[in-house]
Amino acid sequence: MPDDDKEGFQLRPESGSALFENGVRPRRKPQLLLGWQKQVIAPVQYLIDGLLIDLPGGIHLLSGPTSVGKTKAAARIAFSIGTGHELAPAHPVSRTGGVIWFAAEGERQVVPYMRCIEQNIGGYQPVDNEKQRATPLVVVPSAEIPKLDDRNAQPIMRLLMEQASEEIYKRFRLAPALLVIDTYSRITGPIDPDKSHLAEMIFDKLMAIGREFKSTPLVLDHTGKNPDRGTRGSSAKPAAAEIELMIKGEAGQTSGLLLEMTKNRHGPLTPPIPFNLGAHSYVGDDGARVSDVIPAFRGATLGGAARPSRNRRWQPARQAFFECLDGGKFREVQPPKANHARVKAVSLDDWKDEYRRVVPADKKDKTIDRAFQRAVEDLLGVVGSGERKHRDSSRQMVEFDEIAGEKMFWWVATEGDSSRQFEVLSPEDD
Repeated sequence: MPDDDKEGFQLRPESGSALFENGVRPRRKPQLLLGWQKQVIAPVQYLIDGLLIDLPGGIHLLSGPTSVGKTKAAARIAFSIGTGHELAPAHPVSRTGGVIWFAAEGERQVVPYMRCIEQNIGGYQPVDNEKQRATPLVVVPSAEIPKLDDRNAQPIMRLLMEQASEEIYKRFRLAPALLVIDTYSRITGPIDPDKSHLAEMIFDKLMAIGREFKSTPLVLDHTGKNPDRGTRGSSAKPAAAEIELMIKGEAGQTSGLLLEMTKNRHGPLTPPIPFNLGAHSYVGDDGARVSDVIPAFRGATLGGAARPSRNRRWQPARQAFFECLDGGKFREVQPPKANHARVKAVSLDDWKDEYRRVVPADKKDKTIDRAFQRAVEDLLGVVGSGERKHRDSSRQMVEFDEIAGEKMFWWVATEGDSSRQFEVLSPEDD
């Protein structure tokens, strides 16, 4: 197999792609920065404004717990980049281009799922005025993907990228813009991918391929047992990334999910983007009608963003809180730290008693107490653990103070609450 110091790979001459000349891929020359030449300071270019930078070879990490919607969110991002459809109101598409998806897992779901998005949001119409089946997406199935610990992985990936780029250009006259890796752990091979030196080796190969084909790699990865600690394994992974995105939620959760940026090497962190997974039906290529879920991203505004985005853990605690109010187990108090008037507050003991009635009776007392404590911390906006534990006011849905030696809690009304909750729990005027 030829390598970089030979003539180049022979391709079909009818490709006509701007990446190829007369059917021959040109010899690659290293891109060097000469310190004695004039340098022009240019603003950061984005694929999706404020979210994904247009930096060939610049690694983007998208992490999250298992079955929380990483692949769904990545496919929605790929659809926006491929077609130009807006991802979220605050994040328009800045550059459209082809998407090459290395499906190390779930290869049979990628194209049907993209069909679901196309039929429910809209296809890429300029080519022959098609309304469906027209996203510039090429899927590389798992059987064709080399394990990146293999010494021959890079030239094999190069051949795959060439063929995929050629197919996209012939159909859409577009160059590739996004390279999706789904997932990191399935493409690394039979090694420990979380060791620092091995993670750096894997990322180096992805960076080189991204630079060569002027594409931005988006790597899907998992969080560990504690999602607050970020991407699973070696810190070399987020350290090598230009941008790190994380989905906050739990397996099976369909509403109140968050797409949160935790690192941006080139600018400020953007506010979290809330999204839900809504069910949509579509017609398959065989005529069968099936359904799937599509991420619906919203604007990142206070109240509509981080505050309502809670997981299932606090739902019983929230129900118990309102049971206390409905049952008259509250006191009107004047919080010492608050500038507003009296509020209806419940005690921790009454709240816990109601919580025990809400949760299943077959659980042990220690399990219930531990779950209740974690739920209360969630509602207070307490995140992290150990020395990293702190209060995130954007997630806070409950306030508390010690009044006459007793902890009293009251609800913080948000835009995500119903009108009934807002009327009952908003501070009253003097």
